[in-house]
Amino acid sequence: MSLSTSVIPLVLTILLGTTAVAQSRTPMSRERKARQLTLRAEEPPVLHPLHVAVHEVTTVTFDAPIVPESVDRSVLAPFFSRVAVHEDVLVLKASVDIPVGKAPVLTVRFAGSGAPAQVGFVLTTVETEVDSQVEVLRQDSGRELADLRARCALSGLGGAVLTGAVTQKGIAVDYIRESPVSRGIVAEGPHVLYRTASTRALSTSLRNPMGAAPWLPGFARVTARGPEAGGIAVRELPLLMQVRQLEPGELATVVVEWNVIPDLPPGTHFILEILDVKGERGIRWEQVAP
Repeated sequence: MSLSTSVIPLVLTILLGTTAVAQSRTPMSRERKARQLTLRAEEPPVLHPLHVAVHEVTTVTFDAPIVPESVDRSVLAPFFSRVAVHEDVLVLKASVDIPVGKAPVLTVRFAGSGAPAQVGFVLTTVETEVDSQVEVLRQDSGRELADLRARCALSGLGGAVLTGAVTQKGIAVDYIRESPVSRGIVAEGPHVLYRTASTRALSTSLRNPMGAAPWLPGFARVTARGPEAGGIAVRELPLLMQVRQLEPGELATVVVEWNVIPDLPPGTHFILEILDVKGERGIRWEQVAP
């Protein structure tokens, strides 16, 4: 056997071992980013980077309705354990870091007319950061939606409740009397449920216990329960909070908003959960009236 022939297996073993170590090495922590993305009608379409990471929740909100069916779930299935698409929200939870060279492309189409008609993302994983919350602003027919959003960062019933623009006058107000089950975070009442003909918004206050890790808002989960509620899809919704995260000992108001589901079967109620970005620390009500 020649020297070169005997060395080849050893070199291959070293290279394979080095590759395995590199692939198994993961960053100790990534900075969670919240950012805005403005789409302009006059600009050519491009793919926008979206940084995702294993076990992290990425919430993308849109200021215009989208078509949930335009999201190709088969493209996302190998990389994500959770894909939830609603009329103006996309929630992703990665099951793995995206391998180099395997970046899937995600296209989201807007409902109705207007420009741009869609937005495209290329999903990748980087060592230093992950996109926790991304707000997509759509510029239509030359209107500067970004400027408008800068002046009014929170919209809808949930945002109005959070900022105090909507009070009990002219709107039905109820209270959830039961204390929620707490897991790593404490809810302090009152737990106020605002109702309109088409929308619900729950407002509560969360306190992060002393000595705990910072609490980063993730998403709310609304699950229908009842004798005929089996066909109603679980809904995952963004949280509204005026601070980026809750430090140990801090208290802040949290609001979640959702649209009414029409023609609910009799006897239907909801389980309502408010969770952090990892879906681990939060609160849970077992019985919420529709």
